Amino acid sequence: MPLTIRLYRSRKFIIPFLIIIILLGSFVIFQSLNNYFDSIKQSNLYLQRQSSKLNSSFIHRAILIFYPSNQESHYLPEIRWLYRSWVEMMKYESKNWRTDLIIYTGEYSSSFQQLGCILNQIRINNTEQAQCRIFLYLRLSKREISSLNQKQTILANQSKKELFSINIQRSIQLYKQIKQYEYIDSVNIIAESYPTFEYYDFILKTDIDVFITTQFAKYVPLTNLTLLVGRGGYSTKFNTRRLGRIARDMNWKYQNMTNIGSTW
Repeated sequence: MPLTIRLYRSRKFIIPFLIIIILLGSFVIFQSLNNYFDSIKQSNLYLQRQSSKLNSSFIHRAILIFYPSNQESHYLPEIRWLYRSWVEMMKYESKNWRTDLIIYTGEYSSSFQQLGCILNQIRINNTEQAQCRIFLYLRLSKREISSLNQKQTILANQSKKELFSINIQRSIQLYKQIKQYEYIDSVNIIAESYPTFEYYDFILKTDIDVFITTQFAKYVPLTNLTLLVGRGGYSTKFNTRRLGRIARDMNWKYQNMTNIGSTW
């Protein structure tokens, strides 16, 4: 009899506990699905099929990447696959579209020369065929500050300084504070290299280890006033609200953009 009573009491507590677990699990699944479909809905807003009239328009696009020249043994296969996918994609483009592959790196290596990439030449007209363009960029970790005059070396090629727009004080602060973050250059090229991609209607900033699919051959955003980014699971609604509050407390401008991936 005592054993029967204990079993009964155990079941009495286990069943409500299981019900609570099931309800919590269902809630988590529902929230995940809801967030997923919301993201799909937002994406579809900007990924709608473009009008066929665009095919007759001159549209200039650029794919921007940073390539660490001192790690070529590791990244060369990736850049070659990216290059090949870019070439294949262009077979499906309108004859009036131009998509250049722009690579910011520290050295004009023989690998790029073999691919036919040109050095330090910006696009200047509509008729020039699509090109792989190399611009010599000095990564932040290499921008040493002289102990004699406190001046910083900011360019890989002093004779081509018109290709970059570098805020020296900003560069010094980045060097002092986050130069050890090896991926900072992938983002910094956008901030400092505007003269090299000023000509284009649209740019795609991405990483090396990607493929450009044939769908990209017919795609431009519905509006040029929008920044589209790859989505990453970097934050939660709680963290987003908290960061917004912190930004307001510190009197910082808050853009309310979250989960920004490496592709823009």
